[in-house]
Amino acid sequence: MFTHLGMQVSIPDKDIILIMSIKSLDKSKLTSEFLHSRKILNQVVQIGEGQPKSIVITSDTIYLSPVSVSTLYRRYKIDY
Repeated sequence: MFTHLGMQVSIPDKDIILIMSIKSLDKSKLTSEFLHSRKILNQVVQIGEGQPKSIVITSDTIYLSPVSVSTLYRRYKIDY
């Protein structure tokens, strides 16, 4: 199954490692550093042009999604 992340972007459910709020970046220096290092490696994909609300981490890509964590989680859980 697939989870829709917004703006016609969907990824396989089996690839999702973590779904977290963008607000958590403010609380964790380690998470911010991780995201910054992935941006340098061109492994971050911003979906849409607005302010992202959530981060979806897979083994090879980090998605910045305009969809809230609760909505993404619901979409992910519907398939199970």
